[in-house]
Amino acid sequence: MIAPESPFCGGREGHALSTMMSAIRTSLHLSALTLSACLVAGCANGNAINLPLSDRGNIQLPADTAKPLFDLLTFDGRRNLLYVAHTSNNAIDIVDTHGRKVLASIPGLAGVKQIALTSDPDVVFASASTSGEVALVDTRALKVLARISVNGSPDSIGYDPVHDTAVVASSGAMELSLIDRTTRKVTSTIKLPGAPELLTVDPKGGRAFVSINDKDEVAVVDLVTSQVTEFRGCDIKAPTGIAYDGDQDRLFVANRGLVSVIDVLLDKCLGSVDIGNGVDQITLNPHKHHLYTANGGSRNLSVIDTVSLQPLGEVGTGPSGDGVAVDPATDLVYVIVGRAGIIAVYHDP
Repeated sequence: MIAPESPFCGGREGHALSTMMSAIRTSLHLSALTLSACLVAGCANGNAINLPLSDRGNIQLPADTAKPLFDLLTFDGRRNLLYVAHTSNNAIDIVDTHGRKVLASIPGLAGVKQIALTSDPDVVFASASTSGEVALVDTRALKVLARISVNGSPDSIGYDPVHDTAVVASSGAMELSLIDRTTRKVTSTIKLPGAPELLTVDPKGGRAFVSINDKDEVAVVDLVTSQVTEFRGCDIKAPTGIAYDGDQDRLFVANRGLVSVIDVLLDKCLGSVDIGNGVDQITLNPHKHHLYTANGGSRNLSVIDTVSLQPLGEVGTGPSGDGVAVDPATDLVYVIVGRAGIIAVYHDP
């Protein structure tokens, strides 16, 4: 069922909150303009401006027989592996981030969109939108263990370690499917208020946060009771990428040219930060307390301080830079550059 709208940005306080958010956005926008001006013209004291990330080269991905098409990235620090949804090849590319090379590709995953880690470092879930299924994959043995059919076209996928289940968003069916890793079966489906885009899972709280792209809102889903609460306002417009910071209980939601920030515990909108356009995946670095947003439309990557909520700058990535992942142990940031068929590697800073 769908619970009433959360009070953090609605009701009688809406006008005051709107005024507050406008002031915050204006301040942040001016900060971004000041930084951009310094990057272009140089600051008055003549000192060099440090970019938020430094270039560390790239990793070549397997060639395509047609136009390259990739989706989202997933990093696993337990094995130092980067999983790449290589959609045009219907495969998962497995990249050794220490050796900076592709170890293998696992084919037969039609329209693969995203990979979700599990409690077993050798086993992942993968959403295959074209075939309408979720695959359970052994990435050490390089084989598909099971294929589980779900309604609609599975897209974004996460993992709930509390209940050892995959959480899968299906855009056509406008629902979440929960899949038990042990039984390899769908245990529950939960209706959503609109078309889901990307999702993230609270690893301790047993809940999922889902961007509802056509409703300008975020759905918060209790994975036990199936209760859905709708969050609106806070400058959320056609949301896409989403990330949850459990240390601060903050939710970061990517929209059209900005990231909205919500204090989940207090049901309070903290404001919005300007970023690039065409953002898809966003990811958090808990070591640096930084957020990275892959702005495919602007061909760049934005960096935000998640504590002060200040923009730290942007670096160019190239066309179709839509997926991003980070290794918090090394502060290396990985960005998919789709048209070139490479993973661009950066270090923070």
